[in-house]
Amino acid sequence: MHPDLSPHLHTAECNELITRLMHCHTEHNVMKFFGTCNDADRAMRHCLKKERLEKRERSKEHAQVMKKRLKGKPMEQL
Repeated sequence: MHPDLSPHLHTAECNELITRLMHCHTEHNVMKFFGTCNDADRAMRHCLKKERLEKRERSKEHAQVMKKRLKGKPMEQL
């Protein structure tokens, strides 16, 4: 299963790959079941994985910053 493929959730690079895969699926209604669109699917999944890992890293960094910020202040100032 893929995550939500809405264009506003992804980079331009991944949106291009998603569009290419959707176009392949509409162009090859039956042949998609025999691997015709596998290259486009692999490229899209690779891009989505890269996005997910980048987002995960940004979230981790943000959590570390927030943790330091919260530990540095007394409870009265929060």
